Formats: sequence, structure tokens, C-alpha cells
Amino acid sequence: MFLAQLLFLLEPYVLGKMIDGLLIKEYFWMICFIGIAVFENIFIYKRMVFDTKIYTKIYNDIVLKYLVRNKDVDASTKIARADMSNNIINFLENDMHYYIYAAISIIGTLLFIFIGNPLTGFVVISSIVPIAMIVYFLYKKIEQSTIVRHSQYEQQASILTEGDDSKIDTFFKRRRKVLIYGSTLQGKNWTSLHITKMIFLVLAIVVFTHTSINLSQGQAVSMYAYINQFLISLMSIPIGVETFTRMKDVIKRIKE
Repeated sequence: MFLAQLLFLLEPYVLGKMIDGLLIKEYFWMICFIGIAVFENIFIYKRMVFDTKIYTKIYNDIVLKYLVRNKDVDASTKIARADMSNNIINFLENDMHYYIYAAISIIGTLLFIFIGNPLTGFVVISSIVPIAMIVYFLYKKIEQSTIVRHSQYEQQASILTEGDDSKIDTFFKRRRKVLIYGSTLQGKNWTSLHITKMIFLVLAIVVFTHTSINLSQGQAVSMYAYINQFLISLMSIPIGVETFTRMKDVIKRIKE
């Protein structure tokens, strides 16, 4: 995973060199670019195959230990918590890798940006402030929404098996409201982050193009790719906060 991400960080630099080379009919950097793409995909493939063997075993261990420790818990809660345990596995298998990739990408892309143009580097770093503010204002609401959604999910099997049409109707109406509320928060979060990203992307490109001397097409493409990747990776912070909130609640329930 680490090797794949390092190769991924080299892609924009090599892409820029390839473009400049192709303009004068030189193909060395094109071969390098293709080689990087091939090795990167090989490393990612090997990691994905290995992960499945590991995390399916972890999931089975978590669920079996929970069921043994909580034999007296009602069936509806058992089913829901066993299912919610998948959140832990998804976090380890997918989210954890995403955050490691993001951390490496933030450091790596920032290094390339500062090497290319220090002033542009300071511009993209300043985007941390509005993103941190978005996290601060939306975190508590997202946490409350997650807790309510999980609590309701634990009641689902019991209500459905009772066969009371009135309770079932009320349950799904309440569930709809919870999902709409969560979706609204997600919409606000997504919109705020992407507006912030676009503002700083445009601002950084303007600064870079106005302060660089003898700028080639390849350098422009390379810098755009690094700025864009840095901002995308930075947006993993709010996503990480949301994932952490969900994971914290699931682990708390399983440990009860």
C-alpha cells in the first residue's frame, strides 16, 4: 500500500515530463509513466487479495465473541449489532487505507507544491482553516444523527416480528425522518467542502501561473494535479471525523 501510494505521488510529476517530452517527440517519460501505472496496480491488487483473508477472520472473531458474551440480549439487538460490526471491518479494510493514503498524499503533494512554487504552497495550506471550521460546526449534529440511526436499527427486527401494523408504520416514518436529516447534513457537508476546494484550487492556480517564470505545459498540468490531489486528500479530515463517530458508537454498543 505504501509503495503504491509513493508511485501514485510520482504520477503528476512524470505526467508533466511526459507531456513536455511528447511535444518534442521524446518518449522516455511516457514509458516511465506506463511503468508506474502497471506497478501501482500490481501492488494494489496484492493488497486487496491479502486483505480479504485477514478481515473476514477478524469479523468472525468479533461477532462470535460478542454473541458468547451477550447471550441474554434480545434477538433484535443481537442481529443489529452483529450486522453493525461490519462497520469495524469496513473501517479497517477500506477507511483505514483511505486515511493512510490521504496522509501520505497530503505530505507528498505539499512537498512537490513547495518545490514548484512556495507561495502556492502557503495558499493551499491556508485551506485547512475553513475545512476545520466545517468539521467543528457539523460534527455534533452528525454524531447525534448516527446514534439515533443505530438505536433505531437495533429495534427493527423486534418491531417487524411483532406484526403490529401501527408500530411498523410509525417505525418506518421515523426511520425516514432520521435518514432525511442525515442526508441533509451530508449534503451541507459535501457542498461546503467542495465550494472550499474549488475556491482554493482556483486561487492556488492563479498564484502559481502569475508567479512562475518560463512555465511549460507539463509543469502547469503537474502543478494542477498536485494542488487538486492535496485538496482532495485534505477533505478526508471531515470524512474521517464522521467515520470515527460511527465507529465509536458501534464499538460502544458491542462492548456493552
